[in-house]
Amino acid sequence: MTHTIKSATRLLALPIVSAAIVACHDAYDALFLDPDKSTTARIEYLFTQELVDADFPIHYGEWYWQVYNNVAAWAQVSGTVNDVNMMRPVSDQWQNTWTDYYAKAAMDIREIAGIYNTLPQDQQASYEVYLHLGKIVNAFTTARTTDLWGDMPYSEAFTARQTTGRNLFPKFDTQESVYDAILKDLKDASDALRTLTVVHPALATQDLLLKGDLVGWRRFANSLRLRLAMRLSEVAPTKAQPIVQEILTDSVGYPLVETDAQDVAWFMNPTWTFDHNSLGNRSRATSELPNKVWAPKVMLDMMVATNDPRLPIVFDRAFDSTRSYKGLPSSPDSQPATVDSAHFSRLNAAMFRRNDNFPGYVMTAAEVAFLKSEAYMRGWATGNAKNAYDNALRLSIEMYYATYNRNNLAADSIPPAESIVTAFINSPAVVYNSTLERIATQKWIHLGIVQPYEAWAEQRRTDYPALPPDLLGGQPLERTVRIVYPSTEITNNSQSYEAVRAKDTPTTRVWWDVK
Repeated sequence: MTHTIKSATRLLALPIVSAAIVACHDAYDALFLDPDKSTTARIEYLFTQELVDADFPIHYGEWYWQVYNNVAAWAQVSGTVNDVNMMRPVSDQWQNTWTDYYAKAAMDIREIAGIYNTLPQDQQASYEVYLHLGKIVNAFTTARTTDLWGDMPYSEAFTARQTTGRNLFPKFDTQESVYDAILKDLKDASDALRTLTVVHPALATQDLLLKGDLVGWRRFANSLRLRLAMRLSEVAPTKAQPIVQEILTDSVGYPLVETDAQDVAWFMNPTWTFDHNSLGNRSRATSELPNKVWAPKVMLDMMVATNDPRLPIVFDRAFDSTRSYKGLPSSPDSQPATVDSAHFSRLNAAMFRRNDNFPGYVMTAAEVAFLKSEAYMRGWATGNAKNAYDNALRLSIEMYYATYNRNNLAADSIPPAESIVTAFINSPAVVYNSTLERIATQKWIHLGIVQPYEAWAEQRRTDYPALPPDLLGGQPLERTVRIVYPSTEITNNSQSYEAVRAKDTPTTRVWWDVK
């Protein structure tokens, strides 16, 4: 009897203690919001998250693994001490890039659209701007993804959270169809922003990229559309030319990034609570990989031969007695047993390793000018190809010096005099000569390690500059031209994967790479 009473007393006491604990939790919940338990999302906050997930400046881990260990070596925009693994993708890290696109970057705009569709009609007008800007960001992230992998799940993807129409095994769309979709989105977004009259009041605060500047967003959309259309120049010129012509013949309807002040870039701000810069970004990865950031011989030799004004702020001199510029050959067979800073140049330390204010460039006026020059050269629009080319070089020099001088830890470097710039532009190996090779080579130098994904894509599209073969023990190393699909996709979406299995090799070109 006594045991029974004691047991009952303990059982009765439990709800009393639990009630006290619950009351305590309720009091704390009233004071503090637990974001992990929030069930309501707001479009303006999701838009900011979309911008962060788009990875405009490229985050530290990606610089460390995917860029310096892979892309930069393949495009030869930085030099690396090479071995048998130099052409092999770091597969585990590329899986992270794939997953980040599908779980984060590409999902944000779908979440925004879903919430927008549930809003009362009188609220939709204010929030409409986020739909259009989201399309532009999505086009950027999707283009980067498909340029790395080629065919990819797209039209049937992103439905896992839906209650109807859910498809957990989406088909692989052709890269051509993915390009069609994002090119259309960019045009639609630009056209819509042109006539938009109502803008959400929080946009300027939530827009970490362009601070609510809708004209700036239109420039970004049109410039990105021009970039992607020109990427189809060799594989689908009849599809690309009308797009290019539409953009270049209507500067009012389709404004472009034309000056360095209009460059689209992610500028670091250390006061933000969450910022890629807090992880060190480019600077940290550059400092941690001394054997991956040598000056690439092909690029350095070109710049030395032409007295390129960008040379002293892009590369350091070797620390030998001559203090000259010496590039590291890409081919392992051409490299000496000892590679050190006494014999070879590295990426300029003040520019790339100790410059925490280095922006994440997304679209530059110089790139746009190169695109225009190529379009005019091809006869796809009416314009002066030489003037556009010369302007591209001037804009590139201006941008590089401005970027170097953002470093608060280094003395400013005075930009070159106009006479020096003019002499460089008119030098025999640089002067415009009506060839794609000349335009593409100078564009590759401009993009370089600043925009390595674009440098690699453009080198694959044009095959310029012609990179020397990489040999190891006299045997050629096959250069990677696309990333293989991650193992998780092969396993989890195996039935759809069968349609692309045959071309899932690192030496199979993506759709637009036909030259």
